[in-house]
Amino acid sequence: MELFDTHAHLNLPVFENDLDAVLARAEEAGVRRFICVGVDMDSSRRAVQLARRFPRRALAAVGIHPNDWAGANAESLSALAQLAELPQVAAIGETGLDFHHERTSPEQQEEGFRHHIALARRVGKPLIVHVRKADEAAIAILKEYEGQVSGVRHCFDRPMPTACSYLDLGFHISLAAAITRPGYEKLKRAVRQIPLDRILVETDCPYQSPYSRHSGRNEPAFITDVVGALARLRGLPLAEAAAATTRNAVRLFESR
Repeated sequence: MELFDTHAHLNLPVFENDLDAVLARAEEAGVRRFICVGVDMDSSRRAVQLARRFPRRALAAVGIHPNDWAGANAESLSALAQLAELPQVAAIGETGLDFHHERTSPEQQEEGFRHHIALARRVGKPLIVHVRKADEAAIAILKEYEGQVSGVRHCFDRPMPTACSYLDLGFHISLAAAITRPGYEKLKRAVRQIPLDRILVETDCPYQSPYSRHSGRNEPAFITDVVGALARLRGLPLAEAAAATTRNAVRLFESR
């Protein structure tokens, strides 16, 4: 069984002291590929470094998180554009809108989102879209670029009508730990209906540990919990759910 973790923050300091052990556990669990996702310029550079260090396992995504966009300047945007062109970089992001926090105004976040969309279009790579309490606004912006950009709404936790809006725009839906937890019935109903060929899985590690792992640091090996929950919700063998989500991830991130 081969698994593809489409959103991991192994470039953060929390993994510095035991990264080799984390990767060994991931390998044992069947995680053959992962996307290392940047949230600012430092983590984006580290994502590229990891992709270079582990070329057969890691790909990078580079971007500036909406909560950090207020600190962007001409120098960082120039550096981001240069990183985006690298062959190790499979996606642009994470980017999007986050109205839960107030470190960056909605207007600044929209500016950042549009900048990332333009960059993704220019380099021909998909977007990794972070949205929190802002799906309506994010979808409205993406509709302006319908047919011009593809990507994934990461850590999806909304009901089916919201999923349909992203699907109609050609985006994939990425599932994380929420589907392993009690409750989330609207999300779970959506998971049963989303076309299987548009579903990805992720850990978002070190965040969002699956229910059975309690609240400790998340890591790529734990994606087996997410795939297992997906398989149960869809009534599929575990191997089939793993194969489908891996195939979808390869198609989105590696067939370009």
